[in-house]
Amino acid sequence: MSAFNTETLPLPLKTLVVVFQRLWFAWCCLATVLIGLVALVAYLFIFNFMEAERARLSAYWVTRWWGKTLLAFMLVRVTAEGTELVDAEDGAYILVSNHLSAVDIPICMATAPVPFSFLAKKEVDKLPIIGYLARHMHVYVDRKSKESRRSTAARMEAHIEAGHSIHIYAEGTRNKSNELLQDFYDGAFRLAIATQRPIVTLTICGSDRIASPKKPFLGSPASVHGIWEAPIPTKGMTEEDLPRLKAMAYDRIHYNLEQYHAQYHIGSN
Repeated sequence: MSAFNTETLPLPLKTLVVVFQRLWFAWCCLATVLIGLVALVAYLFIFNFMEAERARLSAYWVTRWWGKTLLAFMLVRVTAEGTELVDAEDGAYILVSNHLSAVDIPICMATAPVPFSFLAKKEVDKLPIIGYLARHMHVYVDRKSKESRRSTAARMEAHIEAGHSIHIYAEGTRNKSNELLQDFYDGAFRLAIATQRPIVTLTICGSDRIASPKKPFLGSPASVHGIWEAPIPTKGMTEEDLPRLKAMAYDRIHYNLEQYHAQYHIGSN
């Protein structure tokens, strides 16, 4: 999947397009910082002056505002369907999605039907603003350390048992391949079975047309569509059911991506 196909353009036009894409990328970075600072002020108040449950819900609405506002500043139009299928009063969920672009993060923030935490890489802790928020709202994992992965699994289980949903990119990282979807890791599905909590899938369609790991420091506005689907129950499932559960989630997301690409006649290269 290619985000920016400028190879067939005449050189002068191609140069102008690339300049625009770099300026747009720089603007998005600036908007992220400026809007993040506003959100940070709200989070500082929430985390320091509100009791835990009220803080969690307030942080969720600030997070939604941040995601929607950032996408608006980026001139990205986001539509979502299926949010009504997920009942926020029904306890915690394990949210899983595909991962095409860094823009997937504000897309999840803006469209998630329930309060949630991300499973964040340890490296995020070094980022200004984002690192502070990750320490208060999300769950860290150091994928280079087996011990860290084990302790992260325990923290995620405790997080879910406390009634907090968590979002995991099931592919583990952004999809840089020419395939619609990479193989899923077991972690999200093992967590769902261990806690007996439902899996909720989100299919993100088209975010690689905004910014792609194949074309760093380039980007452009585009429309994105998110498809949330009804929870997949895990009550009574055991470790033996893990491959089946993972296949159910994979097939849902893969099917949606196939339909999206067929509808808009998007090629695989």
